[in-house]
Amino acid sequence: MAPERAAIERQLDAIFASDEFSSAPKMRALLRYLVDATLAGDADRLKGYAIGVDVFERGAAFDPATDPIVRVQAGRLRKLLETYYRTAGQDDPIRIEIPKGGYAVALTTGQAEPAADGDGVAAAQAPSALPIEAQSETLGRWTHGSRAQLALAIAACALAALAFLAIRSFSDRGTPVPPAPIASGAPAAMDAITLAVLPFTNMSNDASKAGFADGLTDALTTALARVKTISLASRTSAFQYREATDLRLVGRELGVRYILEGALQHDGERMRINVQLIDAATGAHLWAQDYDRPAKDELALQSELVTTLAAEIRPQLFSAAKRAMAAYPAQSATAWQLYMQSTWMPGEARNDLAWEKERVALATRALEIDPNLGQAHSVLADKLAFLANVDPPSDTEAARRHAFEHARRAIELAPGDPDAMFNVSIHHWHAGRTLESLDATRRTLELDPHHVLARFLVKGIPYTCAEVPQAVIDDLATFDAAISPDNPVRWVTLYWISRVYLNNNDLERAHDAARRADQVFRSPDSFYQLAAILVQLGEPEAAVAQINQQRQNWPNLDPRHYAEVTIARRCGGAPKAAFLRRIYSDLADAVEAARGG
Repeated sequence: MAPERAAIERQLDAIFASDEFSSAPKMRALLRYLVDATLAGDADRLKGYAIGVDVFERGAAFDPATDPIVRVQAGRLRKLLETYYRTAGQDDPIRIEIPKGGYAVALTTGQAEPAADGDGVAAAQAPSALPIEAQSETLGRWTHGSRAQLALAIAACALAALAFLAIRSFSDRGTPVPPAPIASGAPAAMDAITLAVLPFTNMSNDASKAGFADGLTDALTTALARVKTISLASRTSAFQYREATDLRLVGRELGVRYILEGALQHDGERMRINVQLIDAATGAHLWAQDYDRPAKDELALQSELVTTLAAEIRPQLFSAAKRAMAAYPAQSATAWQLYMQSTWMPGEARNDLAWEKERVALATRALEIDPNLGQAHSVLADKLAFLANVDPPSDTEAARRHAFEHARRAIELAPGDPDAMFNVSIHHWHAGRTLESLDATRRTLELDPHHVLARFLVKGIPYTCAEVPQAVIDDLATFDAAISPDNPVRWVTLYWISRVYLNNNDLERAHDAARRADQVFRSPDSFYQLAAILVQLGEPEAAVAQINQQRQNWPNLDPRHYAEVTIARRCGGAPKAAFLRRIYSDLADAVEAARGG
């Protein structure tokens, strides 16, 4: 009998905490990737190229025939597992092995799984008595938590995962098993964003491109399946609707609110991919985009397109789902729906203090309904730390401690959710714990390699308050240029590009990027940065006007607090800390002089 998912996760937790794996992050990432793919029924896709690109970040040009990294690291992983099961894991109830000749994992059971330690759970739920600074190192290491805590976080998903595997196995024998249908407009009562990826249509005269279209559909479905917030219709079910014309009917029959469809055109030298996101309840087109690419290495092209599409679809889908949920009475919302309304996603936000406090209230209400919803804890960790930096009355020791405690609970309760881990990473960044922020960002990418903001910020966070090499700036600029102009995440990428130019005292380029970010969205961090740059460029009046424009939205604005507390908190003793404090102090001087202070 195959072990249950919850038991497998506890076994992985034990392995990752061992001496062999605790100091080997790539080995942990590789094992997690292989286990997840095998359990999802995607073992046939565990090829050297996919692993090299997804785990070892080799890029679309990676060739496993000339670069042996995957074979070498898989061999190392096999040896580490053998060592673990000869030593610390010799009595473990589950053995995880990687048979030679492939990358799919083999799972075998031994003795019965011991009961979870109730004392461990109780201890996890009790607030820590240590000061924040003493807890920070422990908080960043989610893989070292107790097995009982991890079991609580994933037990609710175990039956669903097993049911999915059973449906996948049955469906692959030739009998499609679609999900139970739901009434049109009803998905707001569900605790997931429901989506079907229909098979992309080959509209070219080259029949051989049908295989490319199907492969792209498969790869994109796999990428989106990593997003825990999205509930995907199975591939087998979705592929029944290759020639569908009534997408409202498709949505009802598949039980999904949103449908993604695409088409491929090929003229011999170039390939055009058209993608559309549709609300199946209303028939409305929510988003559409065309992508033109050279028709050369098809495998590399597929990988690049999947990465690009995942970056574009995710914020559009989240924004659409939030708008749909907002139409339903708040008093009837589930804890998960309240979490979704509270969590941050570029595109569905307002630049004002009242809106931010509403997010705090929504997440708090979610925890009143379900105290163990780790995702809601992650929102409060992010929001409370953010408000402490930009709203001086919110900057209290109690608020910062509560933010830290919520981050700890998020890691305990939702260790496998990339969105929760991303919120934790931003919490750490606001609190000035750059290393912990980077660790949590990397963990986000382990869980979802296509998470667009994590892919960008993993490059930028190390240079929060440091001189930035030109190669890093070029990399960030290339990343931003590859995103569609209407992608709402661009205000984040442009803000960070402005930030790294400012760190290097390249004021003209910093100003250009800050202005472009300001055209997409504003937040206190971005408008403070633009105003500070204007002062350095000799335009204090424009800088003061920039701050005064925001006082209605942020009544407690205090550039002096931002300079002396927020910048000091984020930068600590970093190389550019004094430089950045001076720049923001100059802004505070300009604002105070204009107000006669």
